[in-house]
Amino acid sequence: MSLESVIRELGKEIQADPRFEALQKAAKANDADEGIQKQMQELQLITLKYQQEATKGEEADNERIEELQKQYQDLYTEVMGNENMMAYSAAASEMEQMAQYISGMIGLFFDGQDPETCELPDPSCTHDCTTCGGCH
Repeated sequence: MSLESVIRELGKEIQADPRFEALQKAAKANDADEGIQKQMQELQLITLKYQQEATKGEEADNERIEELQKQYQDLYTEVMGNENMMAYSAAASEMEQMAQYISGMIGLFFDGQDPETCELPDPSCTHDCTTCGGCH
């Protein structure tokens, strides 16, 4: 079996994983949520206004910059509190964890570890065994 075919099989397995399906479902819900879409456009507009003001250098209106920062933060908090966005964020986090696991395992393989038996170290491991009872 070629490396390319193995990678394609991995891609199929990733897309068959329930975490992938959850992310796709959450993304579609966000795309269909007109309120979130409008808020995202507003965030982009605030960002543009902020950038325009900030590039004025010494002539920039600091009160305006602070006002835009507050508007952005308030709207961002509102967006992130939306049920659809919270579901999307949770699903994206799960997929990121999967990606980190895959990347970590591939890193072990590149380091010459046995693909049949190697395991990722405990993420809480500091490599200083005085902080715990050891990880082996």
